[in-house]
Amino acid sequence: KCVKCGGVATIYNKDGFPTCSKHRNEKISAPKCPQCKSLMILREGKYGKFWGCSAYPMCDGIEKL
Repeated sequence: KCVKCGGVATIYNKDGFPTCSKHRNEKISAPKCPQCKSLMILREGKYGKFWGCSAYPMCDGIEKL
């Protein structure tokens, strides 16, 4: 999914975020953690990319892309 609008992601922008063609040149800001409100970091795990809390391991908040 596009990290900006939630639509179908067809490409990655220059920062490495999955985006649709409408948002490919836009600067994407990281979302806030739903648990502790810290910034999230784009991470890659066994099952693909996801947003992980920057305060890990103190906070284990995640969001699927």
